[in-house]
Parts: sequence; structure tokens; C-alpha cells
Amino acid sequence: MTFRTTLLFALGLVSALGCASAEAEEERALLAAIEALRDAPAEDLGGRKNLLSVLEKKPARSPEALRARDGCVEAYRLLLEGKEGTEGVKRALGGPGPVPTTLLADLAAAEEKIKKSSEEAMPACEKAAAELRLRRR
Repeated sequence: MTFRTTLLFALGLVSALGCASAEAEEERALLAAIEALRDAPAEDLGGRKNLLSVLEKKPARSPEALRARDGCVEAYRLLLEGKEGTEGVKRALGGPGPVPTTLLADLAAAEEKIKKSSEEAMPACEKAAAELRLRRR
């Protein structure tokens, strides 16, 4: 091997390690955003919506990171939309005006989103995040 070949090989190796390191950092930041959303107070819907927006904007280059980000965005969006829906129903019931005729349908839609989040989307989110965590160890 000539000096030039050795140098080119070393530069290629350093470049590859740099890309892998950037991808690893990106995935760690994504996992931190998922954990921040998961650990946020359940009653703070506004704060959770902000954290969801942050998560949604995180870059995800690898298939594992993409699956974790998109799966968790779906799970938490369904959960937050469902909780907002139930809060809207509570406000309508407690308000001074007449009860809207769509109240039962609104409640059913909100409950369906919460159910879909807890039974389908959230387990997929947790699985994808766990797989990404294992990849980063």
C-alpha cells in the first residue's frame, strides 16, 4: 500500500466515523425528545403540544429513527387530540348555554382517539423507541 492509498483510506474512515457519529447524536436527541414528551405532566396539554411539535421537527435519517419519531408523533397526537376533545365536552357541559347536539359524537370521537393511542399507536411508539435505544447502546 502506498502512502497515498493509506492516506485516502484513513480519510475515508474518518469521514465514515463522523457521519455515524452525527447520526448517533441525531438519534440521541430524538430519544431525548420522546422521553421529554413521555415524562411531561399529563394535565399540561399546552406544554405537551409544544413538546410534540419539537419531536415532529426532529431529523430522522435512519429507518429506525424515522419509525420511532413518526410512531411517537402519531401516538401522542391521538392522545392529545382525544384529551382536548374530552376537555371540550366537559366545558360544554359546565357552560351556561345549551348543550350542543354533537356532544355525544364529540365525546365518542375523543374516546376513540384515546383508545387508538393506548391500544395501537403507543405500544408501537414504545417498541420503536426501545429498538432505537438498543441501537444506540
